[in-house]
Amino acid sequence: MVVYTALIADEDLLLEQVGQFFPFTHDKNGVEYVAFTNRKDLTSDFWDVRYIELKHSSPRMDARFYKTNSHLLFPDHDVSIWMDSQCYFTFDPKDIVNHFLTKQGADIAIHHHSDIACLQEETFAQAFVYKNDNARIVLNQLTDYMDFDFPVEKYDHFETGILLRKNTKVTEMFNTLWWEEIKTRSLRDQLSCPFVVWKIRETHPSAIYTIPESFTAHKHRLPTPKSKIFFTTPKPTLVEDLEKRKHG
Repeated sequence: MVVYTALIADEDLLLEQVGQFFPFTHDKNGVEYVAFTNRKDLTSDFWDVRYIELKHSSPRMDARFYKTNSHLLFPDHDVSIWMDSQCYFTFDPKDIVNHFLTKQGADIAIHHHSDIACLQEETFAQAFVYKNDNARIVLNQLTDYMDFDFPVEKYDHFETGILLRKNTKVTEMFNTLWWEEIKTRSLRDQLSCPFVVWKIRETHPSAIYTIPESFTAHKHRLPTPKSKIFFTTPKPTLVEDLEKRKHG
């Protein structure tokens, strides 16, 4: 088993603007903990920190590659837990996997969103409120998914900061399709994730388990119960100039 994360940021940002890897201190009990970063000033006494070179159109796009491609990064591992750098857990990860994957008969487990009920809400929020990506790209993505008959107003929506995945063919399909959507559409992975889950469930209806809880620290708009297993800590908001990003 591997627990992994990534913290990738522009070199000119100060370390306090970037954040840190969560300072776990527990016994690893045979589980690997791997952290990817391009920042040589990011170190850890707990994580196996692996320094990488930027390869994609922006630091966020590089981070998305590491998030989505568990099967390429860890082909010899049976299972992985991805966590955004501000996330942490309070139970043995082997018990977590048993609870959310093995007992559910699932290949993948992902949390339901705490604030946003559907893709249509997320799209308008990203385009006009948070402005985390180009509005034209985001709105075109929504329109394209509607053309596929994806139910943009009704389908489950997800928080992608934590992902539990067995290393299976279904997971490889999920990862590959998700990464392709991110590369060719919006870099906001929560926009493409519901569509990808929907597509995988067409042929593998029980492969992806929706965890009906939220790990986020903020107050929830939806009646999503708080997780007693996963949590988040405050972290700086990484700022990126969207005009410098090459789409696709």
